[in-house]
Amino acid sequence: MSDLNGVLSDFGNGRIVLAMAPAEELIEANYKIIEAVVSKGYRAIVITANNPSPLLKDMYKSKGLDISKVFFIDAITKYALGNLPSDLDNSVFVNNPGNLTDVGIALTEMLKENPDEKTCVVVDSLNTLLIYLPTPTLTKFIHFLSSKLRLMKSFGFYLAAKDCMDPMLSVQLKTFSDESIEI
Repeated sequence: MSDLNGVLSDFGNGRIVLAMAPAEELIEANYKIIEAVVSKGYRAIVITANNPSPLLKDMYKSKGLDISKVFFIDAITKYALGNLPSDLDNSVFVNNPGNLTDVGIALTEMLKENPDEKTCVVVDSLNTLLIYLPTPTLTKFIHFLSSKLRLMKSFGFYLAAKDCMDPMLSVQLKTFSDESIEI
């Protein structure tokens, strides 16, 4: 496992990290990233298309993580349920994972809320987004997101399954990232 705390020590320069993990360990990799981010005192914004935010909240809490600084842009729960869940705390729900416009708007609003607070945005997961989006659309969005995070001096993690990525997409993602790590 890469030293997440070492990666996070260079906060403030708009760093982007492509975090790769085995497909069967993505949820644990998500937790490890959020745990490291929160332990450094950063606010975490999780853009999730892979796991519903209520499930992630329960997992974080069960492992003793304080989730008061963890916020969610949830692109799967409303799509899967057809309506909003009862747990709305710290969450914005997007109609479907392919609606990147709403994801971008929600992220911009969240980033504006506390502009002086150290913030880390975690995208979970790129592989799941590829189910709902063509590769060129996802690539454009990740380029937009990388530029936004750099300009706002925020940190970003793009979580992906390491052996399930198209090699050409993997190369493009690495060009938008400052570092690629394995978790």
